[in-house]
Amino acid sequence: MKKIMMIGAAMFFLSGSIIAQDNNTTGGTTAITLSQAVEHAVQYSKTLQNSKTDLEIYQEKIKEMRANFLPQASGSVKGQTYFGKEMNFGGMPIKMENSLTIGATVSETFAMQAIKGYQIQKLAAGLMEVQYQNDLLSVKKNVIDTYYAILVYERNKEIIEQNLGEMKEIRRQTGNLFTQGYVEKMDTMQLAINVMNLENAILSLDRSIDVTKRLLVLQMGMDITTQLECQDKIGDYISESSLASMRQSVAVGTKLNLENNLDYKLLEKNIQISEETIKLQKYGWIPTVTAAYQYSNAVKGGFMNFDHVGLITVNVPIFDGGTKGSKIRQAKMDALKARTNMALMQDNLMQNDEQYRYELKTSLDAYELQSTNLSVAKEVLKQYKIKYEAGKLSSLDLTQANMNYLSAETSYAEACVNLVMAQTKLLKLYNAL
Repeated sequence: MKKIMMIGAAMFFLSGSIIAQDNNTTGGTTAITLSQAVEHAVQYSKTLQNSKTDLEIYQEKIKEMRANFLPQASGSVKGQTYFGKEMNFGGMPIKMENSLTIGATVSETFAMQAIKGYQIQKLAAGLMEVQYQNDLLSVKKNVIDTYYAILVYERNKEIIEQNLGEMKEIRRQTGNLFTQGYVEKMDTMQLAINVMNLENAILSLDRSIDVTKRLLVLQMGMDITTQLECQDKIGDYISESSLASMRQSVAVGTKLNLENNLDYKLLEKNIQISEETIKLQKYGWIPTVTAAYQYSNAVKGGFMNFDHVGLITVNVPIFDGGTKGSKIRQAKMDALKARTNMALMQDNLMQNDEQYRYELKTSLDAYELQSTNLSVAKEVLKQYKIKYEAGKLSSLDLTQANMNYLSAETSYAEACVNLVMAQTKLLKLYNAL
């Protein structure tokens, strides 16, 4: 249980920057299943909204760069006045007339660097698409883990509440026996302490449930005042079919397909971008060609009535002090680093695959062990209650048996949540959530 609380606290701080708001749910109590919680988070998570906005920004940048390849046209209007003054040319006064000139300019630039820059921008947008899918996967996993934690807390609370009712009844019966002189006062005091411990445990679980539900509300992008009611039970996710699927996941021969992993895809995109960046820097040696056409017409005044100008400019790089060569070498080193990172990522992912499958197998073994342990603890407590009611057992023995039973319940619940979380971690690695 301590481990589950630590997971919940860590997720709370990691998600503390998320501001929740949902126009469809404000206050009140909302009953929700795990699948509904995940779907809602996908639609309203602020993290995903920012990631989607980043993707849209890159798509707009592509449109901006594509527009730069089209001819650029501009118009102008120029007015000039001399305020009626005259100028003297060889003793002949000439009155300076006002003038109005309109003009238009059309230009087109062809540069290989610009074309390659556009291609790199498209690759960057593709990288942002993969990043969005990766963020989507992370949001799903966080919601699933938080929902599981709530189910475990609620199950433990339900067990303790049921046990508390039974202990209160035993305490009442023991009080009657003490009044009649059949048991010692220590028996009633021991049972009273046991009841108080159970009541404190329920209060602690209530606080844990409240904090974890608030975290889930934030992750789902709902209004902070929303009260949640989780409709699922932790046992819903540990059926025979799901256990069989988990065993199949850890079977020998099951391997990770790297092409399905989003972290691997991100590095693939980075390598493509780094390779194209080398070409971009090399294209800096290719001449840039600019063609322009200018038209102007003096509609009033002026010395010339119209003017047409055509211009072609070829900019040929000759010497830049070694700047371009340095940029090419830097791009090559960046590409080499990207390929090295890809190799490291491949090793790490394969190691994670082995580690996560081992964790899932360990969790399966722990679940089976705790299931058996819980069955034994239940039976022992049942027999101790019978002996206590028959006067063959002290309240201290009964209390100890009850504590062992509750510990078994807690260990079983923790084994359950560790099992489903281990499966979720492996599914995220496989991009199968």
